[in-house]
Amino acid sequence: MNIIERLKECKLTISTAESLTGGLIASKICEIPGASNYFKGGVVSYTKEAKCSLLGLNMEDIEKYGVYSNETVIAMAKGIKDRTNSDISIATSGVAGPGSDEGVEAGTVYFCYYLENQIVTEKKIFKGTRNEIREEASIYALNIVIGLLTKIGLW
Repeated sequence: MNIIERLKECKLTISTAESLTGGLIASKICEIPGASNYFKGGVVSYTKEAKCSLLGLNMEDIEKYGVYSNETVIAMAKGIKDRTNSDISIATSGVAGPGSDEGVEAGTVYFCYYLENQIVTEKKIFKGTRNEIREEASIYALNIVIGLLTKIGLW
């Protein structure tokens, strides 16, 4: 069963706030027929300024914690969830490479999953080319949401 069928079963909606994944999570959701009933929308916020203007992040917090941090992806997930009024949101930020950025090695991805009132964050390191890392992170994020919903008994 795919994520749209699961969301339909649970009567839940989802939204995305993506940086590293560049809209791939939203694209994978939208590939599935019926997505328009459960996918509220997504924002690709690749720069710090876009994170602030589109998702409501505070530049001082980004500078304090770093653009690649749990704090930043939590704020991104909250921002898109609030703006779309979705039940679930996914946020990603990280370094796809090929080199490191701000002292963070290529392949490092921060995830936040905001399910109703529960926030789960995770840092994971993927190996591969830039696009392999982005693709793997996108698939991984959707699989984690399915697992979390199963674990908390929504599916």
